[in-house]
Amino acid sequence: MKSPKKLFGEYFRKRLIAGGKAIKGDEFEDLLASSAAEWENAPCDEYGGKTPREYVGGITDANEMIKMFRDDVAEGGEPFALISDRLAEMPEAAPALGKIVAEEGDERLREAAADVLFKSDRVPVAEFAEVVFDPDVTVDLRERLIEILSQTENIYPVLAPRMEYAEGENALILAELLVSSGARGEDVFEFLMRLTESAETLPRALQLIAEYGDERALPRLYELSGTCDYALFTDIRSAVEWLGGEMDTERDWSADKTFAAIKGNKEGK
Repeated sequence: MKSPKKLFGEYFRKRLIAGGKAIKGDEFEDLLASSAAEWENAPCDEYGGKTPREYVGGITDANEMIKMFRDDVAEGGEPFALISDRLAEMPEAAPALGKIVAEEGDERLREAAADVLFKSDRVPVAEFAEVVFDPDVTVDLRERLIEILSQTENIYPVLAPRMEYAEGENALILAELLVSSGARGEDVFEFLMRLTESAETLPRALQLIAEYGDERALPRLYELSGTCDYALFTDIRSAVEWLGGEMDTERDWSADKTFAAIKGNKEGK
């Protein structure tokens, strides 16, 4: 039996040919969306006269839906909403989807499975966190999981123990998750302050401290501004201003290479 994506592809091609003219840009996107809505609710011979929505909605076996989902993603493009929506309605599919995110090698499939779990409000926080901190995970998948976790409730208890030992890039990832998820507390503030002690984590930490929004960070930022180069000084100044402070440190930047380059570019214009 053909997959919903293949059947819709055939339907849409026929509609384009019947239209008899080239369609571009927004018109194409509008036609694609309206065609999908029409096709989903029209009787289909391939599905025994049922509409695609009726057929997919009638599937109760989670394994069958997972297989259909895998096949759909393998065909390329965005996962067909008809399938993703049905999977999101099936609590029994969540463990298999979580396993895909945690263990599969196909990045597109992992992202698609993560999106379904997010849509269904069944995000396995601990499992997603393990993937996020995996040094071998792809950048795109990590960023998508960070985005999902940041919008998921109750992630603090899972993340909090990591503050005791996270270092380097993992510490920055942890800080981003804590700040973007709205976690607050003395331990979070102190963790952000520790990130200012390393040259590796300091630049990104300044942005996160500004987003966190606790003006108690100002004394530390003023302290840093007295010993840094000009490039870092500008980042510190931005963080200070974001927190409502004022940068009044006066320094001679004439020997600073970054300052000289910026000044030279401005004068050359």
